Amino acid sequence: MSRESLFLTKAAFFLLGPFAFAQTSVHGTVVDSQGNLPNALVYIENSSQKVTSNTDGSFVLNNIHDGNYNLVVEYKGYDTVYIPFNVADKKEVDLGLVKFGARLKENSIQEVVVTSVYKASQARAITMKKNSNTITEVLSADAIGKLPDRNAADAVQRMQGVSIERDMGEGRFVAVRGTPIQWTASTLNGNRMPSASGDNANRGVQMDIFPSELIQNVRLSKALTPDLDGDAIGGNVDFITKTSPNKETLAISMSSGYVNMSKSPTYNSSIVYGNKITNKLKFISSAVIWERSTAIDQMRNIFNYGLKDKTASYSINQLQLRDYLANRRTLGFNMGLDYEINSRNKLYFKGLYSQYKDGQSVRESYFNFDNKNVTLQARHADYLTDLYSMQLGGNYQVGQRLEVNWSLSKARSEFRFNSPENLDKNERGYPMVNFIQPTTYGNLSADGRKYLAMDAPEGVGDTGSFTLPYNQQTIAADQLRLNQIILSQNHNSETDLRGQVDLKYKVSDNFELKFGTKYNNKNKNVDSSLLVWMPKSSLGIPGTPVTYMNQLEREAFPYRGGFMNPLGNPYNSAIINQITNGQIDQMYNPATQNSLGLMRVSSKDSSSNITSSYRGTENVWAAYMMGTWKVTNQLQVLGGFRNEYNDITFWGKKVVSDKDNKTEDIKDSKIYNVVLPMVNLKWNISNDRILRLAYTRSFARPDFNDLNPGTIVNDITNTITQGNTKLDPTFSNNFDLMFENYFGKLDLITAGVFYKDITNLIYKDQSVTDIGGRTYTFTAPKNLEGATLFGFEFGISKRFENLPGFLKNLGFEGNYTYISSRMNMPIYENGQQTGTMSTTIPNQAKHIFNTILFYETSKLMLRIAGNYKGNYVSEIRAAAGADHYQYFDKNFTVDLSTSYSISKKVRLFLELNNIFNEPNRYYMGTKDRVENISYSGMRGQIGFTYNF
Repeated sequence: MSRESLFLTKAAFFLLGPFAFAQTSVHGTVVDSQGNLPNALVYIENSSQKVTSNTDGSFVLNNIHDGNYNLVVEYKGYDTVYIPFNVADKKEVDLGLVKFGARLKENSIQEVVVTSVYKASQARAITMKKNSNTITEVLSADAIGKLPDRNAADAVQRMQGVSIERDMGEGRFVAVRGTPIQWTASTLNGNRMPSASGDNANRGVQMDIFPSELIQNVRLSKALTPDLDGDAIGGNVDFITKTSPNKETLAISMSSGYVNMSKSPTYNSSIVYGNKITNKLKFISSAVIWERSTAIDQMRNIFNYGLKDKTASYSINQLQLRDYLANRRTLGFNMGLDYEINSRNKLYFKGLYSQYKDGQSVRESYFNFDNKNVTLQARHADYLTDLYSMQLGGNYQVGQRLEVNWSLSKARSEFRFNSPENLDKNERGYPMVNFIQPTTYGNLSADGRKYLAMDAPEGVGDTGSFTLPYNQQTIAADQLRLNQIILSQNHNSETDLRGQVDLKYKVSDNFELKFGTKYNNKNKNVDSSLLVWMPKSSLGIPGTPVTYMNQLEREAFPYRGGFMNPLGNPYNSAIINQITNGQIDQMYNPATQNSLGLMRVSSKDSSSNITSSYRGTENVWAAYMMGTWKVTNQLQVLGGFRNEYNDITFWGKKVVSDKDNKTEDIKDSKIYNVVLPMVNLKWNISNDRILRLAYTRSFARPDFNDLNPGTIVNDITNTITQGNTKLDPTFSNNFDLMFENYFGKLDLITAGVFYKDITNLIYKDQSVTDIGGRTYTFTAPKNLEGATLFGFEFGISKRFENLPGFLKNLGFEGNYTYISSRMNMPIYENGQQTGTMSTTIPNQAKHIFNTILFYETSKLMLRIAGNYKGNYVSEIRAAAGADHYQYFDKNFTVDLSTSYSISKKVRLFLELNNIFNEPNRYYMGTKDRVENISYSGMRGQIGFTYNF
């Protein structure tokens, strides 16, 4: 026999041999009274073959010989279930629904499972964590529902090592272990979600567009495996949507509340319905709407950190006072279909749609100390963000050893400014009208500049926690001259098309091989421009009208109880009535523009706009191979590698001549390949003690805006952003060690350390520039050679059920993460690099902790939760030096929730957010040098849920 024939014979025996014996499979679905139980540990007594149930609770055990057996199913907090069964004549065994709760532990969760839902939630989360192959944190839908968290970001901030960035008091972006938000992969059912937003800024998904009611559970993977996307240095946060139930399910929730800052009500309603259509086809559907008004009062100092004179670089160029009012609406719809062709073959469909409308109305006062004038600006617009995702997939058991999974999906996110309504849809944008009045200022230093007293040459300047303008002339509507009307147009979208195949082969009871491939085609389109009109009189054209604010329709300034109330309303004397939103919209009518003598000075084909629009494609071909080896009953090793081939192309324009706006097309491409080895070790020291070790290599792709070959000018935020198509991705070698101790019924202690060795770190350098008398912050991305990040984390979950009397109903959850990072930043002098200095990675907080204290009986639940994030560097200004870096100050928010079950079906609840009105505060260099402070106030709601 030839060598080739011998090899083929052995391979055929290896692959097909198992089918020659009397073997079959056993399958079923693990449930409790709350629904499907994911990650239940399922095995046959006295057998080494063990599996965990899928997200929908289903499981399959293969290669079972004819005979009599006992099935064992374990789930934290429940008595272990034993089910005898018989295999005869190689016939498959369908155990149907494997239900927990038939035998009760004393004082176990099943005793109160109808009304004490949070215990069942803890059981799910702890079991999923314990049975995971890697370092994982889990949050279940029930836990989300018991906290005052109305979007996905607010929900996951309770997880160990997770922090969030907020907008108007609501969670927006998610970061893991203090790393930048773009280093965390936010996925939906395993696929990274597309991101489209008003600033086109990064790959981080805005979680405030995603209502928490659509989530079944959240799984945070801190150590990756090769079957996960590799662009996740911080971690992978996977949001898993609701799965189809095994019986008819209907739940309705309604609530109303109040936002103190905006003095306005909120409304929230959701419905979930699922059922079996036939024995093979079942579905789940859900819908949610959340309407609320929120607000922010903000004070901001713009420092002259770009000046060469060291003393003057601490002077204040501009004081900004900003009043935000936003009417927000979040809509969400979810549909899931599951079709069981037979016990070994399944098809599924998952669809989701979410729309986020943010109707902003903003009134601003800019006190320009260097230019000796004051600018008042009124603006309003609807920010409209749509997200949809569709996924079709299948699961097949091929023989006794091979499992095949496939999926096809499409996801799209789209953003646009959608005002004013009197313009055609394609012409809409963000309308802004500003007025200017000359004025002089007091309390200036001898050099004529504005300082804080701590920085002033002679000590003359502002003291305290805020800055006052000391304007010497009264700000008056009859003195405020119309200066500009602006329309910022921004329509951007991101579309993903994906195909994925995964194969899992059971080589033996102790070794499993998994390999697969994934293709992702991403298209990014950004259509951005800034249209500007100015009065002809301001352009020196004689005989043209001059317009003052008092000639236009005005309304009272939206105090709503005071502006910057926590600071004692210090700006009341500097605030006046401003024009209405209706008047803003009228400024874009040609007849109004003609009567006011306005002339367009910047159009879509102006040189400053041509470079703002671009499109890009990103094609990623990924393949992986991994093996899971159970060395002993206590020791498991999961290892393998992932390869991702990246092909990126960008199209844009650059200006060749400013005189005639002559342009030429730009096309730039970048191709790179990444190989990512990964090893995860799990050692079960005992049944309730686990030690996990991991080495993984991961990376972070540059943000799309950073790759734009042009330059974007944004007059809303007064920023200029320049791209760099030659940026390299950031890479990280990650080392993790985690110890987990499970004790009691639902108690847990975890402790771990982690280290990241990072190369090609991308940072955004900032400087200040003046264009046409307007001050802009200029930002450009650059690569650094390397950085390191080290940290440790500790978590505890404890119910005090052994205490006497009412104290047995108390419980505590807490986690703390410490992070320390170092990178070397260049030091510049007169535009030339003279050396380097050590600093932390931007947006990396050193201390993060969460605490939850709760009291729970069979009917009453009371929870108070605190979330702390320490200070961190938020903006690096390399040319200016470390004392001019922008820092985010420490932040501690406290939320409260309580509920009471009137019956098995009806529950009343009360939720309060940010009960101490914790501000977002930024400072430059040192904490006393405040740069930005904003207050969003407290919000709350009361409502009920009804489960039919």
